Amino acid sequence: MTPTRRTHRSHGLAAALVASSLLLSACSSGGTDDTTSEDTPAADGAVELVFDSWLPTMDPLQWPALYAAFQEENPDISITFNRDEDFDAFKTQLDNKILADEVPDIYGIQVGSSFDDYADYALDTSEYASGWIDQLSEQAVAQTTTTDGTVAAVPILNAGMEYFLYNQTLMDEMGLTLPTTRDEVFAIATQIRAAGLTPFAMGAADAWHDADFFVWLSNQYGSGGDIYKAAAGEIPWDSDTLVQAGQAWQELFTNGVFEDAATTVNTYPMARDDYFMARRAVFMPTGSWHVGAGLTISPETPGTAVENDALGMADCPPGGERDAGVTAGVDFALAISASSTPEKQEAAAKFVEFMAVGEGQQMWADTLQGFPVAKDVTVHLDEGESDLAQSSVDLVTETLLAAQYDRKLVSPGRDSLENDLGVVLQNIADGADPATELATLNQ
Repeated sequence: MTPTRRTHRSHGLAAALVASSLLLSACSSGGTDDTTSEDTPAADGAVELVFDSWLPTMDPLQWPALYAAFQEENPDISITFNRDEDFDAFKTQLDNKILADEVPDIYGIQVGSSFDDYADYALDTSEYASGWIDQLSEQAVAQTTTTDGTVAAVPILNAGMEYFLYNQTLMDEMGLTLPTTRDEVFAIATQIRAAGLTPFAMGAADAWHDADFFVWLSNQYGSGGDIYKAAAGEIPWDSDTLVQAGQAWQELFTNGVFEDAATTVNTYPMARDDYFMARRAVFMPTGSWHVGAGLTISPETPGTAVENDALGMADCPPGGERDAGVTAGVDFALAISASSTPEKQEAAAKFVEFMAVGEGQQMWADTLQGFPVAKDVTVHLDEGESDLAQSSVDLVTETLLAAQYDRKLVSPGRDSLENDLGVVLQNIADGADPATELATLNQ
């Protein structure tokens, strides 16, 4: 998959933006773009669906445009979109709805240790996607398959860790160059702190980000892959390589690479808005989806302190003994409720197909929220994007394709693993002994 420049947006996007203008007026105007059924009223349609997720975002090129384009093809289907930008908050909301037997007709889902639990409430894709699911990456489909072999959700976008956004303009002003080794990271952190700024704005209050970072970091010790063995119960969590990775993780905090009190800072909106977009941090550890921040179509930078700065994306320098590359996997998938009526399931299937192999896949991929799972879809960039933006997209594309390790851990019967690991990593970041903390994950 090689991104290419383009002179026009994908078919139907301009019309979608015009059609979405009424929806935009309903977006929240506060610090987040969370939406609820009250904020985004469903358009009239013969079938009304409820869609709960943390993605797409509410910027013009994502949900409003996607929904308008979908309704252009399916005017008899309306969708009420309930969004929570914070993934953990979304999961809590979904858990509560499941407990109340009010499973949304369509819901977002991530692969990993908790996938099987949420898949229990999903319609088997063989009942609605058998005619087109072979158009998707086999590797992606494998990640939305439960341990008993059921493909319970449709993968929509791929993503990888660990990258970092950087402010090239700010670096030029400070006479800095991109760090490519761990020692260079520590050296540049010292320089940046001396200038009164934060080196890397890390959202360490988020268990998911801590876990993602650590999975990436751990593969750089030994021959790689030990963390997946620990998740499967094949080796203890306090094995030598994982303890070494825990020590390396702790040093990023004690040596001032991350902001002070980083375990109290979440990724969104704090690390992004209060540090990086406020020009208080030079770098921000993040996932591949954030490469779009450097594009002219980015909804994140207008009105911020970095609006006129050149932003780029790089893969994080190795933190351990070897460069194991980025981790990658399905970042977003869609599931259809098994308890919805047949009429709603049929309508929901049309939306999932639109997002997976239809126009929605191309439109969303072009925003760089994630990278396509459909085999024949490539990312298109407008002509006029900077060389830095193009090279950043190229780098992310190439490193994702070369990824050898999965981003998410799979631990059958232990859906809380990501959160448990995140808490352990937060304790280590705050000074606890890595070996002792990691040992608490042994079962």
